[in-house]
Amino acid sequence: MFMTRYIITCANVCFQRCFGFMRPTGKIISAIAAVVTMAMAGSALAEVITWNTTSGAACAPTFTCNGAERSFLGSDGSTVVTAKAWSLNDVTGVIDSAFLGAYSSGLGVTNSDGDSHTVDNGGNTDFVAFFFSEEVDINSVFLSTFGDTDMTAWIGTVPGSPNFSGQDFDDLDFNYGDSFDDIGGDINRVADFGLDAEAGNLLVVAALRSSTGYTDRFKIKGLYAEAIASEPDDPPPSNTVAGPSSLLVFGPAVFAFAMMRRRRIRHAADDAADASDDSEEAVA
Repeated sequence: MFMTRYIITCANVCFQRCFGFMRPTGKIISAIAAVVTMAMAGSALAEVITWNTTSGAACAPTFTCNGAERSFLGSDGSTVVTAKAWSLNDVTGVIDSAFLGAYSSGLGVTNSDGDSHTVDNGGNTDFVAFFFSEEVDINSVFLSTFGDTDMTAWIGTVPGSPNFSGQDFDDLDFNYGDSFDDIGGDINRVADFGLDAEAGNLLVVAALRSSTGYTDRFKIKGLYAEAIASEPDDPPPSNTVAGPSSLLVFGPAVFAFAMMRRRRIRHAADDAADASDDSEEAVA
């Protein structure tokens, strides 16, 4: 209802200020509103998908959940994310596989040093790689604090779940684009990626890769993303407007009705002039 009133207001302003015409008729306004409303009907908010990654979350059907990897079904009932644990060895400088544990506070990592079961950078730098079954717009993660919650992340698109063994963080930068940091305190929080959010099927969440003098320790309790609308298999007919662009629809609609209005006014003026000429001839 609000959008319809907005469309009507815009139509009135456009007719009176842009074209210099009187207020358009109700039929014209109704037609314009109908055109724009139909064009915008296909525009809907993207579906938000969440993944609960605590020990209370059931393993995704037909998938394996153990210390090597764990899979979780999204709230949409179809998108699965598979998590694996890794750790950058602070001595060798390369990445090794690690143990992934699921706890009531979220996913944690135990590396070759046998340290605490959190994602941390107290020596080795731990991270969890999340591989999604389809591409999504990755927005944020929920972190449970066990110290500081500064984190580093990468988002990318890959053909399959990657193997990071023997690589380092520079390799991740090269393969998936530069990492970005999200800085937080010693609190449970949602790390919102903001402008760094983007589409992909791979998310890597690590304890902060560059030391700030504090040891970051957290677990990953949940993930948040938006579904990407699929494109239609067949292109729309040439006589239809593809997409909800109100500007592309609204402008031509107003212009067309304005031209109709102008023709009517001009024809009325011509008829009045003809009637005046006939009257003068009759008097003569």
